[in-house]
Amino acid sequence: MRRDVKRKCSVVRSLITPVEVPGLDSHLCFALYAASNHMTRLFVPFLQKLDVTYPQYLVLVVLWERGPHGVGDLAALLRMEFGTLSPMLKRMESKRLITRQRPPSDERRVVVALTAKGVSLRKRTEQMLGEFYCFLNMPLDELTDLKDRLHHFVMSAGPKGSSALPRKTLKLVS
Repeated sequence: MRRDVKRKCSVVRSLITPVEVPGLDSHLCFALYAASNHMTRLFVPFLQKLDVTYPQYLVLVVLWERGPHGVGDLAALLRMEFGTLSPMLKRMESKRLITRQRPPSDERRVVVALTAKGVSLRKRTEQMLGEFYCFLNMPLDELTDLKDRLHHFVMSAGPKGSSALPRKTLKLVS
């Protein structure tokens, strides 16, 4: 590592005041992690009725709301890595929920669209969501406020202009 970079790093470190490590339940990251896991565990039995996983459900929601989308656009909207999304889309296609097609105008692009089966799943999902919100046993205005605050957190926390998911990790060599 270059000498001026080392010096800059040590100056930055000296300006940061050490903080005592809080207990587990006092960590914001743990509260978010636990809430996410809890919500997923609560939601899974309802998704099993639809025969989809949670990430597959999110793909369906985007397609119901916005229509056909390119795989790259879906990855960005869902904040998923392309390498995670592609195999999942293949499984959804084998369930006949979606189609993946390359438009003749740009054969490098893959467009994902709902099949008739994927479209028809929306009605069952609306029924399931009603059941799920009743199951949560919390006032709807509290759930809406929580969702809004989490959206605000996602949009505001961290350095401005940084991507939520780095596309590549570069290994620095000295």
